[in-house]
Amino acid sequence: MALTKDDRLQIRIDAGEKRLLELAAEAAHVSVSAFVLQSAAARAVDILADRRLIELSPDAARAFDEALAAPASVNQRLAVALQRPRSFRWVD
Repeated sequence: MALTKDDRLQIRIDAGEKRLLELAAEAAHVSVSAFVLQSAAARAVDILADRRLIELSPDAARAFDEALAAPASVNQRLAVALQRPRSFRWVD
């Protein structure tokens, strides 16, 4: 089943940028529209992946792993907060 593309995206660019995109599209053997869409989509994936993925140094990763493995402890401030009356109900 073929996908239909109904939405449009219009942009204004100067002649130099347009020529650059045309040359790159030609080098990639695709249309300018396909080149721009593929390039923009790849960049969007990269940007969004950076927001979901946290890279840690080996030392930081080790510290994070140790923190996750350590048993949780409740300090005095948290214990007091947990004893306060709540104005909400848990919904199951």
